[in-house]
Amino acid sequence: MQRLEGQERYVEGALRLLQFVEQRRPTGRRFGADADARWSDFKGDLRTVDRIELMIRDADAEWPGAFGARTVYALRGVPEDEPFGSSWPEVDPVTAEELWRRLRDAPAPTTTAASLAAIAAVWGLALRPHAVGEVSPTDRLLVAGPSAIAALIETFAAGAALDWADQVTVVATPAAHRQLASSATAILNGARAFTLLSAIEPPSRLPSSIRPVVSDDADARDRDAVRALASEAA
Repeated sequence: MQRLEGQERYVEGALRLLQFVEQRRPTGRRFGADADARWSDFKGDLRTVDRIELMIRDADAEWPGAFGARTVYALRGVPEDEPFGSSWPEVDPVTAEELWRRLRDAPAPTTTAASLAAIAAVWGLALRPHAVGEVSPTDRLLVAGPSAIAALIETFAAGAALDWADQVTVVATPAAHRQLASSATAILNGARAFTLLSAIEPPSRLPSSIRPVVSDDADARDRDAVRALASEAA
């Protein structure tokens, strides 16, 4: 089974996001001594790589599309409620164990900006400030580029009556950009998945008043797609 590019990075990014949501609302089920004790009682023949996958599955069910590989890698033919799918190539168990030992006691990101920066750093991305302008509940936004995505997530986290799932369409083709975008649902504590497209995946419909928000670090394919989609919607 062919491995996916940056697979271990994806898993690490998911764990960093999990650390953020767990410190925001501790459950005792994911990290810490109580979680370790529960896992020890439950695991049987299961391995750390299985524990990580179960954690991601649980979180993706709570925040639809925020954690699953299906979203990050735009996996085809995978049901919306299935984070991985039957063709998912398991992460190397030794690598998963090393990753878990490195992260389980690491300080969790405690702010929206810190959580976004942690996910970006896993992929070697350096987020830069990007002005998104004022955003009202009636705005519809078409977004590309990790810095633009991150800036807009921070704006929604600070804003009142804003709804990411209703207002935002993201065009992101690289897995790194897609994971950053998909994290919005968990960071903003959303209950619904939003529209996340790749450059070759046309939407069924876009609002005529949609506003492009594109940062300089956007993938060239995504930048061109946003330009074309915005022109069609105008």
